[in-house]
Amino acid sequence: MKTKTIPISFSRLALREGFETVLTVAMVCNDLAVADVSMSRYGEMSSLALSHIKRGAAMYFMKMSCGHLQEGMKAIEKITQSCELRALVDRCGPRAQTGFTDLCGCLKKGAEHGQFEKYVGSIRNRVAFHYDPSMLRSAVDRRTAGHGATTGFMTVGEDIRSCRFEFADDILDTIVCRKFWHIPDEADVRLEADRITGWCDGKRKSFLWFAEELVPRFLQEH
Repeated sequence: MKTKTIPISFSRLALREGFETVLTVAMVCNDLAVADVSMSRYGEMSSLALSHIKRGAAMYFMKMSCGHLQEGMKAIEKITQSCELRALVDRCGPRAQTGFTDLCGCLKKGAEHGQFEKYVGSIRNRVAFHYDPSMLRSAVDRRTAGHGATTGFMTVGEDIRSCRFEFADDILDTIVCRKFWHIPDEADVRLEADRITGWCDGKRKSFLWFAEELVPRFLQEH
């Protein structure tokens, strides 16, 4: 994979209107890209001895992606309010513009705002960086009542990197799927969870498509 490093003058960057918003887009893009690569690496992990980590790793990077995407939407909203930045978007290519339009649909009054708040916002606000005791109690009570497997597991390895408390992943899965995403008991929970995760992944891709052209174009034009 070929790369090229280009110097950026902070003093010149600071003179440009909207640089804070573009800088936010760049930071979110960095974080989403790292989460994406890390999730893929865990998914491709072939070691049977560490297979118990895969699901938890996917859930972790999904939580992180939701958090980063939620912050990124603040920048998308600011772009819609800036004539200069909106004109910059219009000069981008079709894929970047499609990604931007897709994300705008998740803003307030957008057609997909409700879905975004339900699927992404709830994760970011309630489990990405927080562990609400009431949510934990509710999820454990649900499984105790027979809604889901009533037995969990933990795997002990040579060090903490090979250990996994899978029962904690089970509880997080219950909180996300049943409490936040409201997947009913009669539905195929994995099929529905995969559908919702795919929807969230589409928004992540839209942000990356948009950012990968907007940021360089902003810097090149200024």
